Amino acid sequence: MLQLAHHSKSGAVELVEVPDPVLGPRCVLVRTLASVVSGGTERNTVQVSRANMIQTAIRRPDLVRRLMSKFRKDGLAATARVVQDRIERTTALGYSSAGVVLLVGDEVDDIQAGDVVACMGQGFASHAQVVAVPRRLVARVPDGVEPDEAAFGTMGAIALQGVRLGRVELGANVAVIGLGLVGQITVQLLAAAGCRILATDLAEDRVKQAARHGAEMALTAASLESGNAERDFTRNRGFDCVFVTADSSSSAPLELAAQLARDKGRVVLVGLVKTEFPREQFYRKELELVVSRSTGPGRYDPEFEEEGVDYPYAYIRWTETRNLEAFLDLLAAGKIAVSHLISHRFAFDKAPEAYRLLASGESQMGIVFDYPRESAPARSVEIARTKPPISSAKVDSVGWIGCGSFARSVLIPAARDTGLRLAAVASEHGLSARSAAEKFGFETVCSSPEDVFARDDVGAVFITSPHATHADLVCRALRAGKHVFVEKPLAIRRDEVEEISRALNESDAMLMVGFNRRFSPFAAEARKALAGAGPFSFHYRVNAGRVPADHWVRDPAHGGRMVGEVCHFVDLITFLAAGRLEQVFAFSPRFDVAGGVEDIQMSLRFSDGTAGVITYLTSNDAPISKEHLQIWASNQVIDLDDFEQAWFYKDGKERNLRWRRRAKGHPEEVAAFHKTMRRGGEPPIAFDDLARTTIATIEALKCLETGVPYCFDAESPAFGPPASQSED
Repeated sequence: MLQLAHHSKSGAVELVEVPDPVLGPRCVLVRTLASVVSGGTERNTVQVSRANMIQTAIRRPDLVRRLMSKFRKDGLAATARVVQDRIERTTALGYSSAGVVLLVGDEVDDIQAGDVVACMGQGFASHAQVVAVPRRLVARVPDGVEPDEAAFGTMGAIALQGVRLGRVELGANVAVIGLGLVGQITVQLLAAAGCRILATDLAEDRVKQAARHGAEMALTAASLESGNAERDFTRNRGFDCVFVTADSSSSAPLELAAQLARDKGRVVLVGLVKTEFPREQFYRKELELVVSRSTGPGRYDPEFEEEGVDYPYAYIRWTETRNLEAFLDLLAAGKIAVSHLISHRFAFDKAPEAYRLLASGESQMGIVFDYPRESAPARSVEIARTKPPISSAKVDSVGWIGCGSFARSVLIPAARDTGLRLAAVASEHGLSARSAAEKFGFETVCSSPEDVFARDDVGAVFITSPHATHADLVCRALRAGKHVFVEKPLAIRRDEVEEISRALNESDAMLMVGFNRRFSPFAAEARKALAGAGPFSFHYRVNAGRVPADHWVRDPAHGGRMVGEVCHFVDLITFLAAGRLEQVFAFSPRFDVAGGVEDIQMSLRFSDGTAGVITYLTSNDAPISKEHLQIWASNQVIDLDDFEQAWFYKDGKERNLRWRRRAKGHPEEVAAFHKTMRRGGEPPIAFDDLARTTIATIEALKCLETGVPYCFDAESPAFGPPASQSED
């Protein structure tokens, strides 16, 4: 299928061929009939990509702070890789469309194939021939509403949510500042609610349009400033509510809102404007400023939007889904109209021309893309190679599932550089897979993981998808006869580890987890120095730092930070210890089951008496190194600082090692995996280590709740033979 893509580095907008999206259990698959370009939002997206780094820093100081924090924690090289990946990323455009349902997920029971639906949501209702949209982000289109009208649904829901926050009454005096798509719809909604409306904009043609569709008084900004018409309109009392629906890089719309509002009035900010509001006027009038969050309750809540957990109707009357439904009902009843807002139409195969129109500054309102009424499904897309593959042998060929930032900036380059043939790639969003294919040289972009597993020329699969998907994909890949490299964690539940064990026993394939630190130059030196010197005492301090409360890494559905990251540190200690991990305990001064762990202490005990303590800190962003490991033995001490340098103290002598980069072992782990693919033999990490490390973090979470240590059962079927302690 064709999808509209925006290349961040060049700013170019073009149609690219990608596989059809995969249908999730809580989603509907929709063949698009029409989609609407949001002039403000999408113009800003394209313009930001064309801004230089100084301009971007001025616009987004929050990004600068995040980059500086990453630089302090992870160093220059890792930060530069992330920045470069962001610069080169290809993204989808569009977030408001309508089409006919092709298929529904297993958990969707109130939408049927053949229904015409309106779709909304960035990353879902994209400008593409086929889209997969979560159920909460679609609504059935009533009879009598055309698809190109229903495609305005997102803008309608945004306007409706703003009006609801205004809490306007019949006969209220209201003003609307900014008469783009959302502003024009807001005027109509307020008229339908029985309000008296003044509408204003910089452009005269938009002002005239508002006057024809509900505004009792419509003035250009220049006319408004030069006269006193607004005072006569409100009998010199001011406006009960002012809706700012403008798209502006200045704070002028907000300043005007403060001037127009009455004492103790309300200002509702719906559009994108600079928010340096005039405090003096807001203070003297005691104005209430309300910022509208897009389409309504549920927006940006993954449990609502993606997991399908609805809010109770009796308590949250208007969710974003219900706002979308209400807007469509108003269209069907003729209370509002949008056909007059369509200023330009383009056949979808001419879609890039619309963005040239946006950039030209030519007057436009609503731009609609019309799609072909039929489109053939696409399972995979071949990418033209600029040079032949290094090897076409199955032992050198890999498929890839998941194209997130870490995979793009670290693992995929490492796989390419080690000589692996990048045969196929699949991701949740076909556009990100296509972008990875073009950047790194994957030969084929596939629609789903199954398409990768089914390829006869793929000898191994790299899995770098979200954590909650790892266990299922590992089992499916192993049963398809593929070697597996899965980025940590291996699994997020104990039963998943046991299921992986069964799949591994039924397969001749190899399994490896991305525990890279054991492959670092430091780990090799430390293991050599510690040979025969156990038992040891380990203290591993990790300054992991804060992440936002709503960040996916804190989500228990993905294992949280304990299972998702602490496993790295357990594995390195396991690799360097002389015995087998036997007991785990953890406690925390700040532990929240729902919100994740903060500042935990985790203790490990091994069969030879070795003890390890991991101090994992997340409650502040102290500017100190991220990882610091000390190892104490009977006659020596090893001190590692962030995988950049280490000190070895033995028998009164000191030895210092420095590495040119923060050497955490990523290239080495991929090389070890490839070597085993080619030569066979024991996997780079014994499954016993993989299982025990994974279960240690899972059980440590339970320790935080119960206060009871966890002891491993040596007879557990999840574990294989003891890990070899021979030198690599």
